[in-house]
Amino acid sequence: MIAISCLSLVSPVGYSAASTAAAMRANIAAFAELSYRDADGEPIRGASVDVLPATMRGRDRVAALARLAAEQVDPKQADRLPWGEMPIILCTREPQVPGPRLNGIVGGLALPNGASLVGPHSVHVTEGAVSIFVGIWHARKLLAERKVPACIILAVDTLIDSRTLGWLDKAGRLKTSIVTDGLIPGEAASISVVSARPLLESHVTVHGLGLARETATVLNEEPFRGDGLASALRMALAEAVVEIHDVAFRLSDVAGESYAFEELVVAQMRVMRTVRPEQLVWLAAGCIGDCGAAAGSIQFAWAEQAFRRGYAPGPSAVLYGSSTFGNRAAAIVTA
Repeated sequence: MIAISCLSLVSPVGYSAASTAAAMRANIAAFAELSYRDADGEPIRGASVDVLPATMRGRDRVAALARLAAEQVDPKQADRLPWGEMPIILCTREPQVPGPRLNGIVGGLALPNGASLVGPHSVHVTEGAVSIFVGIWHARKLLAERKVPACIILAVDTLIDSRTLGWLDKAGRLKTSIVTDGLIPGEAASISVVSARPLLESHVTVHGLGLARETATVLNEEPFRGDGLASALRMALAEAVVEIHDVAFRLSDVAGESYAFEELVVAQMRVMRTVRPEQLVWLAAGCIGDCGAAAGSIQFAWAEQAFRRGYAPGPSAVLYGSSTFGNRAAAIVTA
């Protein structure tokens, strides 16, 4: 078991984990027309962080998101952590996704208390929506093998980029006036701390973690059975020593494409052996769109806020992650 606490979260609906979770709980969406157009010349709708100007693009936009996340860390919480001793794990999009270069976006990042984010043994995870799950796996290894006091995970991504949007539009995956079975682009950044024991009062405990591969993806025509997500779920449940019907609710990075909805249902059906009356699934993308590599960290932050503020429908949750190119992940968390 390890603990993970969200130190900061910047999203299209809030500049903290608390405000973002409150907006998503109230189903407040941040969708508006962007300054980009699709192949038919129609404006693309998306969810952007409004403090960033529309003219800020590419690497500058990603770096600005990371800087905003660092600036929003509460100095009182920051003072309680051993900065300089904690490895930083950077979570970003997959290298196959066209978009801005990411080299150097961590350099120079500083917190309000003057501490630097950069620590020893830095790791760069490029697994898209499952990045934070892989980042937690790396953090567990670092905590056990290198005896570090904690690890910092910085997850940042934006789909609001001409190259990314063009790639999605060409593949028919962008939601437009013609394509209804598509995703809405978003952006976000978060900073979390992972430790063997809770370092901050607000946190969730990760009891089980599962990682797997799916060969049938949204980009190919292979037979679809949900094997990858089901395997990741089985691994997480086995590690947590719990059955899926005992887990109170679910959070997922499903962002609008029917393929992802079907995969989630099929994977759960392949694992569930006892019927649960309610199958509550919380979807952040319904308010802030697809935030790429930041999508997983938003799930952890939302679960943490739900437990902390008493509106979670039960004491445990399962979180799902699905990468465009086949990586799948699941985690079992409790308050």
